[in-house]
Amino acid sequence: MHRRRTDFSTLDRVMGALHYFLFVRHPAVSVAAITAAYALVVLLAGRRLEISANYFVLLPVIAAAIAWGFRGGLVAGALGLPANLILFHLIGHPEFSPASKVIAEASGVLVGSALGYLSDYYRKLHAEIDRRLAIEEDLRRTLREKEVLAREVHHRVKNNLGVVKSIISLQSSRSADPVFREESGRLTRRIQAISLVHELLYRNESLADIEPAEYLRMLTSGLVSAQVDTGSGLSLEIHVDVGDDRFSVDVASPLGLVATEAITNAIKYAVPRSHKPRLEISLEKRNGHYVFSVVDDGPGFDPADVSPGSLGTKLSTLLARQLKGEVTWTRLESGTRFELDFPVPSPAT
Repeated sequence: MHRRRTDFSTLDRVMGALHYFLFVRHPAVSVAAITAAYALVVLLAGRRLEISANYFVLLPVIAAAIAWGFRGGLVAGALGLPANLILFHLIGHPEFSPASKVIAEASGVLVGSALGYLSDYYRKLHAEIDRRLAIEEDLRRTLREKEVLAREVHHRVKNNLGVVKSIISLQSSRSADPVFREESGRLTRRIQAISLVHELLYRNESLADIEPAEYLRMLTSGLVSAQVDTGSGLSLEIHVDVGDDRFSVDVASPLGLVATEAITNAIKYAVPRSHKPRLEISLEKRNGHYVFSVVDDGPGFDPADVSPGSLGTKLSTLLARQLKGEVTWTRLESGTRFELDFPVPSPAT
């Protein structure tokens, strides 16, 4: 019944352990010992204490109230005066008894019943604390089991997506159609963006969100290593400035897919055509909005030339709408800037 709680002081824990040992595990022995001590004090020192010996009857009354609650305190309080009268008779000094026996009896009953009620209340409170601690422990255990299950789900999703990627790659390797092979590569990269979210979720302590800087670096690294020749001299810069914000699956997945499209296009159309290819990727938080951008130093293009009917453009636009944002392409003096602007999701979403 007694539990050690770190928010209690050392004295609290010692007194709690003492109460448990004396009045929970061995109540009858404790009350009998205290009653015997009270009787010995009156018998041995009653003549010297005289009327003061009356007060020692409170010891067994308090002990009985603590050990047996309201009923024990009521009975002990009622027996206090008769016990004193018997002991004073035994030592030959009945005059030591209280002047008003009615008040003495009422006082004993009041003290015993009040302490007994408090003792019962303490036991009920202690039982309620233990019950809630048990419920809390059950909830913690259930939560741990659900966390394990959620991690396993994310792990299995990641593995299943890996199987899908392998099937697509295998089919692509058997095809001589360059268009099919290119589109298969795009599809596997899109799947990888989603797979990476689930990988980070089951690896991280939190199962609800991921750290955007780590996600973008891993995503970009995978895209670059798969498409760029190691001898190309590519200068890659990744900058993430969103404070302590973390992204939920609902934000990370569409952002990852949009990033995959933008980075893939930059690598395909800009990097091979530049003498010193450069790729800048950034994610910043500005005035309640996230701004994701990909800047390359390729030959550039007229934004009007972006085909609204292409799958990549459609996908980027639809995903931007899912994030309640929009995408833009801007021609620079040297290169192209892709930008996705979307509002910071509210906690409810």
